[in-house]
Amino acid sequence: MTDLLTDRLQLRIFQPDDFERHAEICADPEVMRYIRAGPLSRVEAWWQMARYIGHWQLRGYGIWAIVERSTNRVIGHLGFLDPEGGVGFELGWVLARSAWGRGFALEGTRAAVHHAFTALDRDHIACVIRPENARSIHLAERLGAAPEREIEESGRRLIVYGIRRSETVAD
Repeated sequence: MTDLLTDRLQLRIFQPDDFERHAEICADPEVMRYIRAGPLSRVEAWWQMARYIGHWQLRGYGIWAIVERSTNRVIGHLGFLDPEGGVGFELGWVLARSAWGRGFALEGTRAAVHHAFTALDRDHIACVIRPENARSIHLAERLGAAPEREIEESGRRLIVYGIRRSETVAD
């Protein structure tokens, strides 16, 4: 199980001590505004973190906690999921409001995309984004993603963006 380091971030597997901060971030309605599940209760956040840890065991990759190296504080999570019945190998990200506008999402996702294309030997990464989430669409496009198709989930329209190794600018 691989940790990734960037200039300002450590991407690492969730640890038990991360739960309080994870629950706090996931309970913020503004942070979770465009996320499929919306704000999470403490119990839902616990189960989500458990699923993320379990995904590493099942697939050998998963969601990392994003740690700001200068403060050693968890500021969100990002990484890959590929559950049965999903859209395929999917990149997702969630950052605390205090981390918005500081370039952390781009820095972390670039490292993750590079890891997927090199260490995991992936050719394609999906990003599932609600059409009204302009910030995430902009980030996906900066990673080299382009819209591929629309899907509906729980009555919500979602756009599946794709990043192809042959076309990426994220390296």
